[in-house]
Amino acid sequence: MGDNAKILATEWFNSANSDFLYAEIGLKEDFIFPQVAFLSQQIAEKFLKGFLLFHSVQPSRIHDLPKLLDECAKIQPEMEKLRDSCELLTGFYIDTRYPPSIPDYTKNEILEAFESAKLIKKFIESSVQSL
Repeated sequence: MGDNAKILATEWFNSANSDFLYAEIGLKEDFIFPQVAFLSQQIAEKFLKGFLLFHSVQPSRIHDLPKLLDECAKIQPEMEKLRDSCELLTGFYIDTRYPPSIPDYTKNEILEAFESAKLIKKFIESSVQSL
């Protein structure tokens, strides 16, 4: 891995961690906003793209997490166990952004999205630290 790849990956990981911290703050509110679900999708997307960049692979300019995971799994097949989380989170990218069709997610649905993002975050952080 070249220095440029590491720098770019770190930028993506830092942005994902910023989203993670912001989502954690949102979860402390009495009313859980759908933006937390959107941030959860963004956390996963940025970690997946950062992982690819870490391995000197230019990620596609897409928001489809299962497709990004396909690319990541070519590098590290164990990442396949993140598929359910990626499939869950992909749905939150568009649905949470534009009224009037923002769904009324339950608190449990939003918490599940955040936990899925956390799983992806922890897996990738552990993976790149071990290299």
